[in-house]
Amino acid sequence: MKTNRSGNVSLGDIAYQAIREAIMTNTMKPGDRLSEYMVADWLKISRTPAREGLRRLESEGLLTSHQRRGLVVASFDEAAVHELYAARDLLESTVAAMAARFATDAEISALQHMVEREAALADTPEAMFEHNMAFHKLVSEAARNRYLVKFLQSLSDTISAHRRVSTLTNLKRRAQVLRDHRELVNAIASRNEETARTVAARHIQGAMQARLEMERSVTAAEAATTRAAG
Repeated sequence: MKTNRSGNVSLGDIAYQAIREAIMTNTMKPGDRLSEYMVADWLKISRTPAREGLRRLESEGLLTSHQRRGLVVASFDEAAVHELYAARDLLESTVAAMAARFATDAEISALQHMVEREAALADTPEAMFEHNMAFHKLVSEAARNRYLVKFLQSLSDTISAHRRVSTLTNLKRRAQVLRDHRELVNAIASRNEETARTVAARHIQGAMQARLEMERSVTAAEAATTRAAG
């Protein structure tokens, strides 16, 4: 396996990270086509490591094989959104309950500080989005289960990769997220596992509904633009 000049990172890893970053930042959007030839030319590497990177992303669900177009950035219909958020519901609620059991005093203090900081970001959706990701990451780490952390991060990445617009652009959603986070931290600080589980589950259900509404709105706007252009 070829490596870069530092000798400790494979070119396949570099291809994987570069493509993944492009998908996560929406530089590559759902439906965009990718091939080992395109990736090799883009990153100035051979086709073999390009193929390795593409296969890893396909196995993670970020790419999917299209009958006529080959590999494309995956897109999700409403059924897939329901499936993804059902899985996230199970993981997030379990993680929240475990965080209530295992979080250290320092982690609880950090979460409380993050909630207060989040209130100051309510008028900046992109900053709040990044802060939201960091908040959920800290909650998952407080659960003291590295496998749950890994599974949840992979699921979160898949959902984030396919967002056309963040639900946090909606003022009402930002306000609800802040309330949910504050309630969740209070449950964790009180060591109340069942309340933490319930709050997390409700939070994810709200996130799913907000996602579905946002996707329907974006799809309708795109359809209207297409009709107007035609």
